[in-house]
Amino acid sequence: MILLSSYNGARFIAEQVESIRRQTLACWTLLVRDDGSSDETVRILESLAAAEPRIALLRDGKGNLGPAQSFGTLMQAALDAGAAYVALADQDDIWGADKLEHELETLRSREAEVGSAVPLLVHSDLTVVDEQLRPLHESFLASQRLVPDGGAPLPRLLTQNFVTGCTTVINRALLRVVLPLPEVVMHDWWLALCAAALGEIRCYPGATVLYRQHGGNAAGSRWWLRACLDAALHPLRWWSGSRAAFSATVAQACALARRMERESSGESRTAGALATVREYCRAFSTGTGTLERLRTVRRHRVGPRSALGYPLFFYVRVALWPPRGLKRAGAM
Repeated sequence: MILLSSYNGARFIAEQVESIRRQTLACWTLLVRDDGSSDETVRILESLAAAEPRIALLRDGKGNLGPAQSFGTLMQAALDAGAAYVALADQDDIWGADKLEHELETLRSREAEVGSAVPLLVHSDLTVVDEQLRPLHESFLASQRLVPDGGAPLPRLLTQNFVTGCTTVINRALLRVVLPLPEVVMHDWWLALCAAALGEIRCYPGATVLYRQHGGNAAGSRWWLRACLDAALHPLRWWSGSRAAFSATVAQACALARRMERESSGESRTAGALATVREYCRAFSTGTGTLERLRTVRRHRVGPRSALGYPLFFYVRVALWPPRGLKRAGAM
């Protein structure tokens, strides 16, 4: 099942749906939830669904939830419908014709090796394009200084996401684990965290999606350059904003610890990951000293990666964590 959350996407959504209809793997269904559009998106979707029996609209009456919770609602609907595999799609991209076939083949191959009970996620790179689909960068991951971790991605994912939701395919085991969706920074980050902590992440080589950039992107490819420019021009504003963002990542990590405690059942396979997440969250509890926080992130190699290694500002943020700790960030 393919899940798509739309919001004021009238300009591009028909092209995206058409790219899904052109998939070499024809056995799919597309479930779309509109998140309160004020343009012609719903009318376009109704027309597309009338002409294509594999397309359905989820009408839940919940209104605007934001992208994360809208996708959470879609994933719950997919779980309730018995979906064995789920792919996420954005309204303004273009899928390569063999995207679904290759990623699902990768996932099923690994599932055959480790079993269907292991939560699995497959993602890929993207080709960055402009509104007219003219190439801007052949690799989104390279343009953002992101290199997927193959062996042990969890410590990095606690503070930095490298999985783009519109490229992902997941199995039912992961779908069950991630729901219900808590308050998270973004749904694809939560999927990646749960997969890394309780299962596996696989990166399919190459780009499978044309990642269209325009003024209305909910998330885009130029955040890295914008962040650098904003930090240079408005350092105080950037510092304040990054503090809020960092607090949200800590709260997300604590939500992951609680979810792992629910799901792990003492399994030796996940014991090390659970210990890492627990210690990371406790490091930001009220009363924990600066040196202990720094030792914890260093011991578990928690932190974002970039061309410069562990960015200095991450350690500064850890050192200057407010004394009230997780009262704002969601203590365990």
